[in-house]
Amino acid sequence: MLINNKNKEFIYISIICYSSLILGFILNEDSAGGALYDYNFHLGVRDFFLKDTFDAVKNFSDIKSYHSPIFYIFLKYLLFTGETYGRLIFLHISIFVPIIFYFTLKKKISNNNLLVFYLSCFFFLSPYFRSIAIWPGDENLALLFFIISIYFYFSFLETKQEKKRLIFIILNIFFLAIAAYFRPNYCFFSLFFFYEFILKKFNLKYLIIYFFVSFILAAPAFYYIFLMNAYFLEGTFNKFNFVNSFTLTYTVIFFFLIPFLLLDKNNILKYLTLNYLNLFVCLILSILVYFIFNYDLEYGGGIFYILQRKFFDGNFFISIIFFVSFYISNFFLKINNVKNLILIITLLLFEIDSLFFMETFDPLFLMCLFLLFDTKYLSDFFNKLSFKKINFIFGYLLAFYVAKVINIYIFLNKI
Repeated sequence: MLINNKNKEFIYISIICYSSLILGFILNEDSAGGALYDYNFHLGVRDFFLKDTFDAVKNFSDIKSYHSPIFYIFLKYLLFTGETYGRLIFLHISIFVPIIFYFTLKKKISNNNLLVFYLSCFFFLSPYFRSIAIWPGDENLALLFFIISIYFYFSFLETKQEKKRLIFIILNIFFLAIAAYFRPNYCFFSLFFFYEFILKKFNLKYLIIYFFVSFILAAPAFYYIFLMNAYFLEGTFNKFNFVNSFTLTYTVIFFFLIPFLLLDKNNILKYLTLNYLNLFVCLILSILVYFIFNYDLEYGGGIFYILQRKFFDGNFFISIIFFVSFYISNFFLKINNVKNLILIITLLLFEIDSLFFMETFDPLFLMCLFLLFDTKYLSDFFNKLSFKKINFIFGYLLAFYVAKVINIYIFLNKI
């Protein structure tokens, strides 16, 4: 059977992306900077589970890990075939994330299949996705089940058949629950889906089903966390600094929006049009950031925070970046749309402890941007999707990836 040019392009893109990840595996890549450290910690916790899984779960507080015991049970069996084979299996499990993302995005837009497939390859430019694929962590597992839950959300939107809609709601809740069992903060996305399934067009039957299925799936977690007092969430909420998280989340969101703003440079002035109410809110919040922001750890914080630590004293730089991030991001993401506002609130809740890591939003934010946010700009972007636009975004992400690699392997000398 002859292979046409379009099929060849699919194959070439797949080979390049796959080969890059395999090469990273061979070279023991850790472009995130902390994936190997976390993996070695996970191996130590896995040893605790090797003898008696039930006893390990029961006494998990002895480990003092903030990760879910479900992940360590998974890791226990993943590595039974040997560490190298187990890691290689996990790498291939991670590859299902961009694959399912492609099929999910196809449900949202009817565009050139090759362009949508190419856009779906942005995962392979994410230092965090790549590093976790190579050094198994719960992040990619949560992403995998989260993207499956979004797939069924779009399946729900596609069909008008009542029976199928109920099935898709149940499947969405089920896979989101699995994502949350691996990384509990994914439970916050239930706010978004509850609005979309129930509140947007109120349906009592959907409400009953949603609560019943959610309760059944969440009951083991509630029992384990609150009645057995599991350590991995202990102290999370009382360490949460809202000002720090609010500030850093917006600066990270703005960082990932920059290439889209530049692509829309002909209309960039509309993002700078003065809205006095928004301007007043931005000024008040930026002043609060200047005086109250106190994230002072040497790790985490995102790229703009790192720039402040290296080159600036005090909070002047981060407060200016926050002002720009808050003002422009809210315009771009249209938070006057309830759906978009809920997504922003959900993302703001993702870092609910004293630590803030950029990898929490990479590649999660771009997944949400392409699939869940609803703006005219994104509609126009997809309607006029081209290799030129995708290449520009990929160039920006590649520059970020290269900067991370240079910083880690040259300046920090982690070889």
